Amino acid sequence: MLKNFPNQLTLFRIGVVPVLLVLFPLPFMGIKIFCAVLFAIASFTDWLDGFIARTYQVESPLGALLDPIADKLLMTCAIVLLTASNRMWPWMAGLFLCREMAVSGLRLVALQQSAPLDVSLLGKWKTLILDMGLFGLLLERPVWGIPMREAGMFLTWIALALSLYSGWLYFVSFFRTFDWKQPK
Repeated sequence: MLKNFPNQLTLFRIGVVPVLLVLFPLPFMGIKIFCAVLFAIASFTDWLDGFIARTYQVESPLGALLDPIADKLLMTCAIVLLTASNRMWPWMAGLFLCREMAVSGLRLVALQQSAPLDVSLLGKWKTLILDMGLFGLLLERPVWGIPMREAGMFLTWIALALSLYSGWLYFVSFFRTFDWKQPK
């Protein structure tokens, strides 16, 4: 059972996306809170599936393929919902999404060159901070006196800076290692 559990968590994350897309736009506060909590649980499974796979050495090619797809789907879903509900500026959403597409494309080219780009620690921090920021913006209501909208926006600004900086570092790393010689 443990062998497939990380992949099941990844599939859960993918399955959450259409649920959020359908439910979050509904005009009921209870549904929005449910969606924010569901997003937080799904975000946590990103860490949990990797932890289980590494700890119990049950990493799989399917998991390696699906995990980054699930992460990007969940993050993109939240950003689209927040932008559509005027909780995030379109230019900010565009920067996040363009960075993700650019880095994903770069990873594909690097993989074709047999020089895969590993996820950096800075990239992992960016993901954690962005997930916390998106949760705050999705929730948008104070919790135990904490203004979640303001906290979410603050974390999202930090995540944007980390996102752009780590994206730049990926490109620098790629161009330093890429073989620019053309075949004759």
